[in-house]
Amino acid sequence: TLFNRLTGAEVMAKDLLFATLDPTMRQIRLPGLSDRDGGKVILSDTVGFVSDLPTELVAAFRATLEEVTEADLIVHVRDLSHPDTEAQEADLLTVLGSLGVLEGEGRVPMVEVWNKADLLEPDVHEAAAARVDGDTALVSALTGEGIDALKAMLARHLKAPTTIETIRLHPSDGQRLAWLNANGEVIRQYEEGGMIIVEAHLTDQARQTFRSL
Repeated sequence: TLFNRLTGAEVMAKDLLFATLDPTMRQIRLPGLSDRDGGKVILSDTVGFVSDLPTELVAAFRATLEEVTEADLIVHVRDLSHPDTEAQEADLLTVLGSLGVLEGEGRVPMVEVWNKADLLEPDVHEAAAARVDGDTALVSALTGEGIDALKAMLARHLKAPTTIETIRLHPSDGQRLAWLNANGEVIRQYEEGGMIIVEAHLTDQARQTFRSL
């Protein structure tokens, strides 16, 4: 349901074991995420996490989770209204730990989305809202509560870090100047000693690409 809310898709959403057997992917745009940050984002809905999975299903289950190891950000969606939500989280962390994405070289950053806020009692809702921080979002995929805040959080985590570069260009080098304006954030441009001086925010990837031009 949350996947459909974010992407506008109509993927089957049921409280049914193995309703999702294969990862489903859709492209979305997030607010404040520019083309230099990667522009559009691919959101992948993995299979659910199951405790005490039968041995004969473990291999197939793991195969469907390969998307997780390649992700830039893991979005852990929790049903905060479920009485076993803490145990469910423990099961998920066990599986993610076995995939090697919680620590070490293979670590993938993770945020939590506390879903089904509409089913929480007022006092529980208030307590959950007070615990929200930069790595969590309280939402209701059904009503839309908190969805804008969730999108902003995802954009913030996926936004590529930048540094300010000062670049000297010859006036005839219009092609590289145009590239800087299209792929960086030019904050100042002026002429000095017959050269064009450009100060721009560039990501590491953009800086490396520019140097190869």
